[in-house]
Amino acid sequence: MSQLTAAILNQLQTNYHQPVLRLATGNWFTGADLLEDIQLCRTSLGQQQLQAGQTILLSPTQPAVIPGLLIASWQLGLTVTLTPPSSHQPDFSPQAYAAMVFSPSQTTRLAHQLDPQQISALTLILNTAPHFTYFVHDNAETLTRHSRPDLILPADQRQLTQAELYQQARATAPTATCVINVYDYQHGLLPCLGSLLAAQPVTIKVGSVLAR
Repeated sequence: MSQLTAAILNQLQTNYHQPVLRLATGNWFTGADLLEDIQLCRTSLGQQQLQAGQTILLSPTQPAVIPGLLIASWQLGLTVTLTPPSSHQPDFSPQAYAAMVFSPSQTTRLAHQLDPQQISALTLILNTAPHFTYFVHDNAETLTRHSRPDLILPADQRQLTQAELYQQARATAPTATCVINVYDYQHGLLPCLGSLLAAQPVTIKVGSVLAR
């Protein structure tokens, strides 16, 4: 377990009954809510035989699920590609992603187009997303890289390790109580992680990550 995931999990445990994440709609999520989601996601991804070195694509329109999915994925040694929702057809080749998360509408549309013999759709009931479905590529390959990042941000052309994220998030004073766009690294994701590390409740606006 990395310093980043250990520190966030510790803060969530410390604030088990306290609100740590809020949607602009007014929904609050406690440390317990996020811990339950992390455990459920990690168990589900692990049961699909995802392995360290594989990549998961995160592109949901439900921003509250992102922190839990990041931590669960990193606990399994997965590389996360975090990219804003798009209407473009994603790459479903086994060399691309072992698992994929899209918006509910795109997930529904893609579910009717994919070969169930190659890609499975799994549904979870999460606190941060009651009707959460993700795809798993049954023939995904483990990519070999000279240096494996933990987070890839195509929109920002960034690749970061958890150690780099931990240092930068700690150095980011969590003064903003509202994150406008979690896909914005400097003004969204870093303040969000910094708030979780500092146990400062943060609000995420849903409307900021609607599919383009």
